[in-house]
Amino acid sequence: MAEVIKLRVKCHACSNLIEGSARYGSGHYVPEGVDFEFVAIGKVETPKGRRVKAEITAICPNCGVKCKWTV
Repeated sequence: MAEVIKLRVKCHACSNLIEGSARYGSGHYVPEGVDFEFVAIGKVETPKGRRVKAEITAICPNCGVKCKWTV
């Protein structure tokens, strides 16, 4: 079963809101909106349950700067 990842961040250079989503699963990647790279770097335990800590890289469609975030 594919996991849905939603991205909503601001560009570091121009503060443009970057939105996108993707479905990840075994051999399955379907981007929607802005294309981004997702690399899982760990797991975080929260009161609501477990979630994945990740590094996300995307190119801003407004200014063309490649930005990186840890979510």
